[in-house]
Amino acid sequence: MPTLIGPVILNAVGDEYTQPVEIRGVLWEGASTAGDTCELRERASGRLLFAGRAVGAQTWQGVVLPLTAPSGFTLTQLSSGRVLVYVAEPDGG
Repeated sequence: MPTLIGPVILNAVGDEYTQPVEIRGVLWEGASTAGDTCELRERASGRLLFAGRAVGAQTWQGVVLPLTAPSGFTLTQLSSGRVLVYVAEPDGG
């Protein structure tokens, strides 16, 4: 069973995590304006891992499920707040 580490905290577009990783959960939180957006993508392929759009003045959106990011991930859009990415490392067994 992989061990949960993190979260990796992303505060600005271009912030990234460059190691292969299993993502266990993503949380976008913070003060926002309706229409603010957030996108997290896999680094090499550009595959979308998480996308959100704020509906009001406080954003608290997330997803909990395993996702793989073989080349890590990068924050490609962030209008407000911050993104917490919960990652797991293999147990070595």
